[in-house]
Amino acid sequence: MQAVILVLVLAGLVPVAVSNAADARQALPRKPDAALPGKGAMPGTGQPTNGSGRFHWYENGEIRTLRVDPAWIADFASPPTASTRGKARTPLKRFIGGEKALESLPAGASPVFRDENGAARALAGGVVVRLRDADVPRARSHLADAGLVPVRPIDPEGRNWLVQSPPGLPSLELANQLHESGRFESATPDWWRPRALK
Repeated sequence: MQAVILVLVLAGLVPVAVSNAADARQALPRKPDAALPGKGAMPGTGQPTNGSGRFHWYENGEIRTLRVDPAWIADFASPPTASTRGKARTPLKRFIGGEKALESLPAGASPVFRDENGAARALAGGVVVRLRDADVPRARSHLADAGLVPVRPIDPEGRNWLVQSPPGLPSLELANQLHESGRFESATPDWWRPRALK
């Protein structure tokens, strides 16, 4: 009889519950609930902190994905580290706090992200908003009506505007909210990217 049950189990016809608990009647621990505060989303972003470190933004109407590089942060509040011969000045700093510590970065700091190609980028503050043609003549008032503080137009036609936002994740969140709202043609963070000296 035991041989028949063993054959059925191996064939997958009879389910078997396997437990490492000392007592088979003892329930296994539950998985953490992602809906609990502090368990599933980085505060204010709706983005995961469950180890995936995946975020997104919009570029030319397309959704682009990012992952957090927990070994680095970009500190835009402090002066950039001094340059040495052949190296550019940079706000990048080594970060040993890991992903969990990224939830409580100091003001003026941003996580360092890696895009699909592995290139580093960070959020220095500001969002680039592209207006619809009909909104260009009254650009400043249209941006103000949306609760934004316009900094300056970044093209001669006045169609693309830089608007204020703090550095870090609030900048990414604002850009995504503006893009998804449909009030503008597009919105994307004003990314900081390291430059290579020639």
